[in-house]
Amino acid sequence: MANHPKLTRALSVRERVEDTLDAHRNELVALLSRYVDQGKSILQPHDLLDELEKVISGDEAKQMLKDSPFSEVLKSTQEAIVLPPYVAIAVRPRPGVWEYVRVNVYELSVEELTVSEYLCFKEELVDGESNKQICT
Repeated sequence: MANHPKLTRALSVRERVEDTLDAHRNELVALLSRYVDQGKSILQPHDLLDELEKVISGDEAKQMLKDSPFSEVLKSTQEAIVLPPYVAIAVRPRPGVWEYVRVNVYELSVEELTVSEYLCFKEELVDGESNKQICT
C-alpha cells in the first residue's frame, strides 16, 4: 500500500493563539501587556510587529515567540483594537478570509468574534461605551 499524505484541518486563529498561550505564556503576556499599556487605541500592523521585536530582542527564551503560530497570526493582522484588558485583532490569513479574536490579557482567555461583534467592540473605542441594543 502506498503512503498517502494525511489531510489535516487548518487551525483557526483562536486555536493558534491558544496554542501559543499554552507554549509561551509568559512571552505572550509580555507582548499583549505592552499593547494594553498603551491604553485605548487602534494598532496598525507595523505597531504590532514593532512591539513583537522589542519583546524578543536580546532574550533567547522570548525569541521562540517569533517562530510561534501567534507570530504568523500577527503577520496577517490588519489591525488590533485595544480596550484594556482586551486586545481584539482582525486577521486576514488569505484574500477574502477574515477572522476576529479577542484576548483578555488579565484572564488569558481567547474568544472568537463575529464581524458584527468585532465592529461593536471597535465602536466602543470610538464612542466610549457599548451600544448594547445594536450589538446584541
